[in-house]
This record gives sequence, structure tokens and C-alpha cells, in this order.
Amino acid sequence: MTFKQTFKTLLACVALSFSVNSTANIIDFETFKIRNNNGTTTSPYDADLEITENTAGDGFHAITPRSGQKVGYGTNAFDGMQINQFNTVNWSTDSNATGAHPYLNMWVTDGSNYAVISSENTYMGTDFQTRQQWKIFEFDNTVSLDWLFDSGTGSRSSQYLQRNGTNVSLADFSNDIKLYSGPVGATPGVGSGAPRGGFGFNVIFGDTAANFTQGAGYFIENLTVSVGQTDYEAGNTATVPEPSTLAIFALSLLGLTARRIKK
Repeated sequence: MTFKQTFKTLLACVALSFSVNSTANIIDFETFKIRNNNGTTTSPYDADLEITENTAGDGFHAITPRSGQKVGYGTNAFDGMQINQFNTVNWSTDSNATGAHPYLNMWVTDGSNYAVISSENTYMGTDFQTRQQWKIFEFDNTVSLDWLFDSGTGSRSSQYLQRNGTNVSLADFSNDIKLYSGPVGATPGVGSGAPRGGFGFNVIFGDTAANFTQGAGYFIENLTVSVGQTDYEAGNTATVPEPSTLAIFALSLLGLTARRIKK
């Protein structure tokens, strides 16, 4: 191979190395089971309760054919991020998908108190900063909900989280309220339906009659999340090269080749 050919090859490597940056925001999700038909939340789980991740790592296949059954798909990649910075969550549903959409459960804390904030109903593609349909099911009920906000009185009506009697949006939360990895075991004040996979951000399927899924089950894929100005894609992170290392290596070879060509 001539110097010119080598030079062109290395240029292509550099371009490839920087193009890999587009996958730098791929994050890992994991499947887990939450609750059996009889209300228990630990193994052994019902034989007909199923959740498996797809090959791409950007979604799952779930079957929850009976009442009370519940599964989750979670990540701790967002732990420590402000809840008021979350914008949208989207995914595609496979043609075999039946039943209602999954919903979100997010463990939040101010460092002392904790709660699970839930998004239900149709929300895919919705700007979370303006949405006013946030529910709070699980929380430390020995303290008021005022800790969630910088000012105002926190409460709930029909499980919707409110401040001064008005349904809140994520933008209403204090900057101190951040995601954290929820507990794997039982927690006082937290019901049996809370996700305990050890993840702050969870996509939940099951629980309600509209979600009872039999036969082929329910499929989602192409899961994406936007936080602030940053977009994230669920996927298999193990197959993604480290962009900075690859770029530095390619640039080094390019410099050496250019020096030899000059000589």
C-alpha cells in the first residue's frame, strides 16, 4: 500500500472514530420482575409472568396474563439527575403488541426523603415539563410532601401530585429532587407495586386490567429518553467502542503517516 493510500485509509478511520460519537449516549436497561398474582414481590415468580430483553437491548417482550402481575425495565444511568430536567420518553410498539402502554416509575429523593413519581395515561412524545398528570403512589407518609418543592404546600388528590391544590408538572419540582436507585428490598411507606430492581428510572408493564396480556405478549423497541438538551438511546453498550480512545489512536496514526509522506 502506498503512502497516499495509507493516508486516505487513516482519514476514513478518523471520520469513523468521530462518527462513533453519535452512539456515545447509548445507555443500558435491564429487565426485572416486580410482583406475582398473589401480591408477593420476591422469587419464586409466577411461571406465566415473563419479561425478556430484545437482542438490540432497546426494548422488551412482556407477558402478564393475570391481575397483580408486574414487570419492569430499568436503568441507573440517570441517577443523580434532576427530575425537572426530564423531557420525553418514546418507544416503538411491535405489531404484535396488545394491551395498554407501559408507564414510568421514577424513584426520587432530596437526600433525606424519598418517593416514587409515576406517569400514567398516554404520554409518549409529551413534553414532561408541561405535563400535569404525575401521580405519587409510594412515599414516606410520615412527612409532608412539601420537600418536593422549593415553596408551596405539597399534597395529592386522586393520587395526582399537587402543589397548593393544583396538579404539578416536572418543572415545578425543586432542583434538589433527583433520581436515585430505588431499594431492592421492602421500604417503609412503599407499596408492593413499586419497582425494586435497584434502578432510579423504570418502564413498568402490568398491574392494571388494561395491561393483562396473553398469547404473543407485549413488545416495545427503540426506547429513547431526552434529558435537558441531551438525547439517550437504550441499547447494548458492550458493542459501542470508546470514541475518545478510537479518535486519539486514529489521529496519532494519521500524524505519523503525514510526517512520513512529507519526508
